[in-house]
Order: sequence, then structure tokens, then C-alpha cells
Amino acid sequence: MRKLFVLIKYNFRRTAVKKSFVVLTILGPFIIIAMSVLPGLLMTRSMESVTEAGIAVYGGDDKVAEALIASSPDFLNMSRSRDFEESRDACMKGSLDGVLLLPEDSLNAESLIFYTRSGSDLVMTETVRNTVGQLITGMRAAAEGLDPERIARITTYPAMNIVQLKKGGDDAAGADFGTIIYTAIAFIMLLYMTTLLYSQMIGRSVVTEKTSKTVEIMLSSVKPEILMIGKILGMGIAGILQYGIWIAVSLLLIKVAGPAFNLELPALLTTDLLGYLILFFLLSFFLYSGLYAAVGALAEDEQSLGQLQIPFIIPQVLPMVMISYLVMNPDSPATVFLSFFPLTAPMVMFVRIIVAPPGLLHLLLCVGILLVSIGAVSVGSGKIFRQAILRTGQSLSLKEGFKLLFEKKD
Repeated sequence: MRKLFVLIKYNFRRTAVKKSFVVLTILGPFIIIAMSVLPGLLMTRSMESVTEAGIAVYGGDDKVAEALIASSPDFLNMSRSRDFEESRDACMKGSLDGVLLLPEDSLNAESLIFYTRSGSDLVMTETVRNTVGQLITGMRAAAEGLDPERIARITTYPAMNIVQLKKGGDDAAGADFGTIIYTAIAFIMLLYMTTLLYSQMIGRSVVTEKTSKTVEIMLSSVKPEILMIGKILGMGIAGILQYGIWIAVSLLLIKVAGPAFNLELPALLTTDLLGYLILFFLLSFFLYSGLYAAVGALAEDEQSLGQLQIPFIIPQVLPMVMISYLVMNPDSPATVFLSFFPLTAPMVMFVRIIVAPPGLLHLLLCVGILLVSIGAVSVGSGKIFRQAILRTGQSLSLKEGFKLLFEKKD
């Protein structure tokens, strides 16, 4: 037991004294807040950033064009154009922001063409679309002898306030899709990067000690299983310490910096969510650290380690690739399956908690599956580690490593 404690202390110190660990610990809370707040803040600022846009209106009936120019918002500086090529060149050079092409029979047109340098200026394009749509709808109504203002009032969509149901009747205003997906991406990226970082650190540490023959000296006084457990627990405690600092400072920033700088922090960013972040980091770390320890024992050098870890990186990347599907379909069979499949469960279940918290049964089942998987991986990786750690000068494949599970103890 004393030797295990010494190994844990040794690996903790090796991890915690690195400059990268200290820098990441300091920057972590700001990264969490930035990833949660910045996308929405930038979107809001971009919606407010359009102060003036020059739009040329070409073609169509003069009556329609003049009515459009007269009814356009103040920041849309619309003007009549008689030369399409000249307006197009002006738009390309930047003196105009867009060219609206009106057909001859604008009132009966099913579609219009709007030329811009960039199709991603959502504020401008949507404003032009709404302005033209309301004008043409009103003129169509007037042509039919109807009151345009009454038609506009009748056809106005009511606002939709989203309320998320919660147990106990404590319903609250729900977040919009943009906030949910930004928050999900931010935290999944954080969970992915930290799990991968610490797991790879364990794999590289094993490879380094194996190639430098340091492991032979260590194994002269401790068993291979104790060496592996000490390495995992030492780095795991460093990860817990780092996450603890992140959460504490993040909560402080949420309580202090938010009101002080007039920042609207996402409603999803709660103490419970940060607690789940720590829980699923620990479960993900101990699951993957055992796998990477075994992979490190099988590898001959850093290059072979990179090749052997690919099958374990794919399940970690999969939830990020599927993030839009997971957010929009939190209760679909595929999402539920991935939230129980051990290699994807930590991140996918965390997404489900962010979007629509599952029932207690699903949460306990997920945690139970992960704990059983961690136990199985620990036993299997310990055996592979014991059999492969002293096989220097050769890199074993995952298939050969699997066969080591059934070899008798030396």
C-alpha cells in the first residue's frame, strides 16, 4: 500500500508541476465561460452590428421599386439602379452591399434574386427578404381591394415562448436551439479534450518508461498492476484537482463577472451541470486511461502508440460529429443507445442532460454500465499491461494484445 501511495504521489507531481498543466488550470475557467458566452454574444453583436447597408434595386416596375425604397428600414440605404453590370461591379468593389433584381411582374413573382458578396450576412438578407415580402403582400392585397394593414395584422405570426418542463412543476423558460447547441459543443469539446489529454499522457508515459528501460527498475520493487494503478490514480487526482479549480473559479465568474460586465450567461450553465461535467470526466477518464495504459504497454514507440489508439479515438470523436443530431433528437433510439454504449456514454449522456435531462433510471443505468466497464477494463488492461510491459523492441497489435488476456500468468 505504501508503494502505491508513493507511485500516486510521484505521478501526481509529474503531472501537476508541468507548465502546460499550470497554464491550462489558469486558463480553463475563462475557456469554459468564453465557450459558453462568446458564441451567443458574437451572434447578438453581429445582429446589432449592421448600421448601414447600400442596396441597389434593379429591374421591375418603377412603382414597386419606389415603394420598396420608401418602405425600407433606415439602415438599408436602397437606391434605384438602371445599369445592372455597374451595380454588380460596385457590389464586388464594396461600395454596395447587395443588388436586388426585380422581375417585370414583381407582384406575381414566386422568387426574387438578391446578389451579395457574401451569402452569410443573415441580418441584411433576412431584412431585405422581409421588407420585400411585406411590400409585395401589401400591394397584392391592395390590388384585390383589401386593406393591406389588416392583412398584415392577420398574417403576423405570434411570438413563441419556450418553457421547458421540469420535475416537481418547477418549469422554467427554455433555451433556444442556438444556446443549447453552443453549450453542448463547448462542454463536449472540453470533455473530449481533457479526457484525451490525460489518457494520452498515461499512454505516452508508459511508452517513455518502456523505451528508456525505466520500467524495468520500477518493476523490480512493485508489481505491474500496482505500477499501472499508481499511474492512473496519480494523473487522475491531478485531473480532479484541475477540474475542481475550473468549477470553483467558473462559479465565481458566473456570480461576479456576469453582473459586473453585464454578460447574459446561458441559463443552462448551472451548478448541477458543472457537477455532471466532473462526474462524466471521471468516468470517461478512468475508462479510457485503462485502455491507453494497455495500448502504451503494447506500443514500441510514439508512432506505434498513435496507430494503436485510433480505434479508441473514433468513439470519442463520434459524439462531436453527431452533435446536431444528438441535440435535436435526445430521446431517439440511436441517441439512447450511444448514451449506454460505454465508449460514447459519457459525452452522449452529458448532451442528453444539457438538452432534456433523462429520467433517473437512464442516468443510473448509464453510470452503472460505465462503472462495470471501468472494472472490466481495469482487470483486462492490468493483465495486458503485466504481459506486455517488458516486451521491448516490438510493437504488438490490438489483436495480439487481446490474446494476452487469455495467457496464463508468468
